[in-house]
Amino acid sequence: MPTDAQNNILFVAGGTGGHIFPAISVYNLFKNINSNLYFATDQRGIKFEEVSKINPFLIKALGFERKKLIKKILSLIFLMLSTIKAIFFIKKNNIKIIVGFGSYVQVPFVLAALVLKKNVILHEGNAVMGKANRLFWKYIKVRTSAFNLKEHFPDTIQIGMPIRSQLLELNKNKYKPLSSKGSFTLLILGGSQGSSLLSYRLAKIIVKLPKKLKDKLIIFHQVRQEHLLNVKELYDSNYIKSNVVSFFKDIKNYFNKASLIVARAGSSTIHESVMAGVPGIYVPIKNSVGNHQYENALILKNNDAAWLLKEEDIDNGVFIKSISQIINNPNLLNKFSLNNIRLRKPLAAMKLKKLILSLEDKSV
Repeated sequence: MPTDAQNNILFVAGGTGGHIFPAISVYNLFKNINSNLYFATDQRGIKFEEVSKINPFLIKALGFERKKLIKKILSLIFLMLSTIKAIFFIKKNNIKIIVGFGSYVQVPFVLAALVLKKNVILHEGNAVMGKANRLFWKYIKVRTSAFNLKEHFPDTIQIGMPIRSQLLELNKNKYKPLSSKGSFTLLILGGSQGSSLLSYRLAKIIVKLPKKLKDKLIIFHQVRQEHLLNVKELYDSNYIKSNVVSFFKDIKNYFNKASLIVARAGSSTIHESVMAGVPGIYVPIKNSVGNHQYENALILKNNDAAWLLKEEDIDNGVFIKSISQIINNPNLLNKFSLNNIRLRKPLAAMKLKKLILSLEDKSV
């Protein structure tokens, strides 16, 4: 049963890795504190083992952005019903502080919190603020971000991106562009939602590399489940050493081995790569809301920490030319690795924890 203690805390995150991972990383820091912790997400969040274990409160929400009229109407109906549910949930469990990590899932809870005059902390993970955060930014107690947003939002505290505890150890990673045997290890990630472009399509391009480069390659490739056998056969028939899976359970192990990462430009992926000090080729989703993936990757590109390619560059020859040059330039990789290390913010989760605790004495 909930108590009247001042630290009844609700964490709210959308059901994608970019929202779930930072939320869980901070949530776990409170486990050994005398706190009553609650977690809310949508149905997608259940697929993450750590989330399903904590029996989260599920909210039904429908995104409003880029929807046809009928779905926008449904979205508003869901919002009203979900806000009523959120009000009852917050009151029943005597929630004092709501911590949101973006996405439309947090909207009913933040609305409910404002109605009930509860403290709210929001975290923006991307270089472009999402609408779910922008909507409430000026009305809440504490505003935090992964990237520097102070130019447009001067009252924002840049703490960095909270990273899963097991991946914080990547901070100790000793990056090497080549293995002792001269192998070049390519880690390809498609994101928690999977990416068709970075799955079979990318594999078909990689096998066009010159034989002397293919002979050096070791590929760890996360692909869509339906592409698994085709990608494995493609690499095998081209005598490329590979490990092809639909999900990496021990992602830390693969970051530690990687010479180069190829991935979408979601904030969690970028910050985990930065923590490992591994340079990356980032291919932003073309239609990401607010073009936020492009802006995320652009920050690393401008810091000489990563390469930024467009989706069409996978097929038009730019990718194959770029990766050929990168594999043959270990000095450049070392330089880019050092620039990643300079961007690290390993204390992000701890800083957010302290900000949450600082609100406890002021809670209603």
